[in-house]
Amino acid sequence: MSESKNNSKEIFSEIKFIRISLLFLTFFVLFAEVFLGYMIYKKRTEYFQIKVVFDKINSVVLDHSKAEGLIEVMERYGFETSEFIKAINSNDSQTIAKQLRDFTSFMREYEAKSMQGGFKFFMWVITVILLSMFLILLNFKGKYSRIQSFSMKLYEISRRISESLYIENIPTIQPETCKEESVLNAMIREANMRNEIVSYFRELPYVDTIEEYIKLVGEQVCSFFEVERFSLALISDDEVIAEEAYFSEPGHRAFLHKGFRQKLGETSLGKIAKEGLKYRIINDLRAVNSKSAELIVKEGFLSNLTVPAVVGGEVIGFFFLTSKEVNHFTEEDGKLFHIISLILSPKLFYALAIQNVVANFGESLVNLSEYRDNETGNHIRRVSTYAKILAEAMKLEPRLVREIYQFAPLHDIGKIGIPDSILLKPGKLDDDEWEVMKTHVMIGVRIIEDFVENSRKIMSGNSLKTAINLIRDHHEKWDGSGYPFGKKDAVNL
Repeated sequence: MSESKNNSKEIFSEIKFIRISLLFLTFFVLFAEVFLGYMIYKKRTEYFQIKVVFDKINSVVLDHSKAEGLIEVMERYGFETSEFIKAINSNDSQTIAKQLRDFTSFMREYEAKSMQGGFKFFMWVITVILLSMFLILLNFKGKYSRIQSFSMKLYEISRRISESLYIENIPTIQPETCKEESVLNAMIREANMRNEIVSYFRELPYVDTIEEYIKLVGEQVCSFFEVERFSLALISDDEVIAEEAYFSEPGHRAFLHKGFRQKLGETSLGKIAKEGLKYRIINDLRAVNSKSAELIVKEGFLSNLTVPAVVGGEVIGFFFLTSKEVNHFTEEDGKLFHIISLILSPKLFYALAIQNVVANFGESLVNLSEYRDNETGNHIRRVSTYAKILAEAMKLEPRLVREIYQFAPLHDIGKIGIPDSILLKPGKLDDDEWEVMKTHVMIGVRIIEDFVENSRKIMSGNSLKTAINLIRDHHEKWDGSGYPFGKKDAVNL
């Protein structure tokens, strides 16, 4: 009887210890959850505030008249603004641009330090939790199974936090001494893999045109997700308009061509944009009743994964991956493509912005010519239309057709450097006047080349290559009698 009582006391004492330990661990984890949740909320809030700052910087880059509104933001983050204010007051565009680049670098460093600090704090708290759990587990001895549910709770908490906060690769636990550490290491390896994928797509270069963007991104995502087609569509007013598709198989025939458009509200894409869905999977396109799905099926593709392209909280378009197989995409594919789209979307916006800047630049130069000579203005607009018709008849690639149409109006831009006495002379030019008139070709070339040189830090030298060729060669002739270089035959033109 006495031995039985002693055993009962030992068992009661052990159960009491387990209950107290579990209670302590429960309160500790609850406190850690609340505290970590608060810290994550602060970091997420700070992250979105920083993104707002970058949006403001982008708007000032495009319109220096908004620069004054950025002063308070700079001072809030501790950036020295005296030089920036001085540049605004003196309307010094070059200094304003330099200050914007310096502030952008400053904010990137600030963002990196902030995120790294949050990550280090997260790892410290997790380490404390794991260490506390490990010490108590040592005292539990053979009662490990009674707290297994707690271990799984801790694992789930760690998994959710690591998925949302990973910044750099997390070291695994070595050596593994229990099942939970093995499971935790598997979760860490998954987080590290996601981080490496994000880093890979982050390193993709910025390009200046939609066509270059589609080819660059298409090669990467088609290879990664093992699919054969990548495309995107852009939102314009209330319509969604398709761009050229990328096919992993060269020469694949397209049926859904660039320019195909539908009302956004009349498609399922409208629901994605309106409800803020992160992705959409269609396992069998043959079951979808829409013209676009019908054309894609005609191309030989059967399943689709769509994610929105979001910039500054606004949906500007959609990315599409399509496969020849039904049921090709999984929910994990959807989540991963969504993460990748957060990196691809700003690069898409950059290409659109550069293309828009170049188009507006050309339009402004055309308007400048009209101010001097209305006949020259009307002439260059007619030439633009003729050039497009000829380019399409020659079946040139879509990008070159667009650039020829876009830049053909610039062919006579050099005439702004010709004296009015010659440019506007009603009669025939004499020999000396004709020699002066012919210099408009190289004047125009120098105007565009100077623009390219001054813009080399934000756009590639190839962005206006077609424009330079059009200006330089628009008076050359097949028989070599043209000017300024007397080029002859197709080889030299």
